[in-house]
Amino acid sequence: METEKTVSILQTKEFSTMRKKAAALLLALVLCIGAAGTLPAAAAGSSSVSSTTSSRSGTPIQLTDEHLKLTVPTGLYAFTQNTDPSDPSLAKAGITNWIRQKQDMQQQNEILLICAPNSAYTIYLRKKDTSSTQKYYNMKDMSGTAVQSLMSELNKPESSVNGSDSIKSSSKRVTGAAGLPYVYVEMNGTLDNKKVQEAAYLTIANGRSYTLGTYREIGALTAPQHASLKALADSLQVTQYLPKQQESGGSAFSALFLAGPLLFLAALVAVLYIVGRVSRTHEKRRKAVMLERITDYRRRQEEKEAAARERGIPLAGPEVLVENTTKCVKKALQRFSRVDLLLNRKGTWIFLLIAAALCLFIATKDSSTLVRIFAILGAVFCVIYILRIPHKVFQAEDGTYRKMKTRKVRYQFRAEDFRVTGVSSGVYPYVQIAKVYETSRYFYLYLGANHVCLVNKHDFTKGTADDLRAILQKQCSNFKPHRKHRNK
Repeated sequence: METEKTVSILQTKEFSTMRKKAAALLLALVLCIGAAGTLPAAAAGSSSVSSTTSSRSGTPIQLTDEHLKLTVPTGLYAFTQNTDPSDPSLAKAGITNWIRQKQDMQQQNEILLICAPNSAYTIYLRKKDTSSTQKYYNMKDMSGTAVQSLMSELNKPESSVNGSDSIKSSSKRVTGAAGLPYVYVEMNGTLDNKKVQEAAYLTIANGRSYTLGTYREIGALTAPQHASLKALADSLQVTQYLPKQQESGGSAFSALFLAGPLLFLAALVAVLYIVGRVSRTHEKRRKAVMLERITDYRRRQEEKEAAARERGIPLAGPEVLVENTTKCVKKALQRFSRVDLLLNRKGTWIFLLIAAALCLFIATKDSSTLVRIFAILGAVFCVIYILRIPHKVFQAEDGTYRKMKTRKVRYQFRAEDFRVTGVSSGVYPYVQIAKVYETSRYFYLYLGANHVCLVNKHDFTKGTADDLRAILQKQCSNFKPHRKHRNK
């Protein structure tokens, strides 16, 4: 049985931290004035905490959710995280900052805090629920070897790096008056040249570890402090021992069964990420080459204009080889939005379809209703997202043309560039074209992510679709012709 696991079960992590990092331990374990937000034992207001009438021996308190009960000695005040901040017992116990104390209590997993008047000393009850505590479940069933290993670990003395602080601990196995087994731990030493001492009773019940402890920063623990801690440990009882739940083989098989698709999806995401990084790198290089070619194109045009000025004659415009006037009606834009999804956004819709298929697979194989609902919602989201892409593209393109007086766009294709008259009028060199797709009815020239030229094959006023295809194949290395013309 591993010692480290046993230590974590009994919540002795705080003690180990004290040896290794003295200053941090002081903050973690000192329960001074108002160390946690609480609820008075004499007026327990939580649904999970109940108390009966006080007697000379103390006030009985039952922690229903924890299946525990104990008796708080007379003269002490007990609080939980559900304490009413207006309770007068808080002031009697010396607790003034309720918000801060409740936060500290939550951070320390404290379910109960017992305070002497004016916070002369405090005693905490902490719990912890981990896979290790579930494994051992009850200290009364733990082997002697496990407990001995724990005590050997706790008894090792340690010092700080600079040697000024030193903490020693001792431990022994004890049994409370109510029959509950404990490991009793005492820690003594110096921190910042101050004598400190801490004592705690540690036990495990119903798969949770519980720690009853107290601390004093300057000097040794007082006799009343020792007596109160022992009285609480003697009175602590487990009201009900719950049967240990066996792990479901079906659930383990289901987890393994679902791991395959989830791992595949994770691998797919990783591949897409890598492909995306490579694509972005390639795109940066392509833009750099494009910028260089555009610069070279403009330099040649400037040289031609300078030569014409020297001769004193106007620069003749380049010959128009192919001319086309396309009317970009809504039907044409809707057709383009579908083509844009299928040809220009393949990675997006393929990934979403695979994700939707995996979600449906999980929905049919998992027995959990909640998992099925989320899986079905994931599949529906993926499909709706795919269907929304063409609609968004259409809305963006149609919005541009609605602002224009006419939807007609005139294209004049020349040897090195082409002129656009209408939407986004200007002269564009062929090297500025990022992508070109050809379908049975249109040429789609992508000048950027948000600028596409639609050229209808049936609206040529000069030349033909074959002439334009020849120009694009010569000038654009990324031209994707229609399947009928790929082998020509």
